Amino acid sequence: MKTQSNYLQNAKFRIENKKWLSYSSNIALRVLAALEESEEMTQKSLAETVGVSPQYINKVLKGQENLSLQTIAKLSEALNIELITFPKYLFDQPINKVFKTISSKSRLKKIEK
Repeated sequence: MKTQSNYLQNAKFRIENKKWLSYSSNIALRVLAALEESEEMTQKSLAETVGVSPQYINKVLKGQENLSLQTIAKLSEALNIELITFPKYLFDQPINKVFKTISSKSRLKKIEK
């Protein structure tokens, strides 16, 4: 009966945390791929470089750790790869270009009316 209870708790946890667990799994796959490609970097040396325990890296590689942006950045730097990317948005441009673009679009809307 206790096993079923643990199973149900784990299932509920996975359902409630589906989004970040998915992100964590994707990061884990990228970290694993980077470690496999590297001849020098091991899980232990990665842990030392990032400043965490080897056990923590093990959790990361299982995709079971809710990573902070700071940890993701440290892993990225240690492995020399990008672990997360962002799509281009209007506000990726310097702010003066953003205002010019917004202003141009609002003028176009006025002309169309």
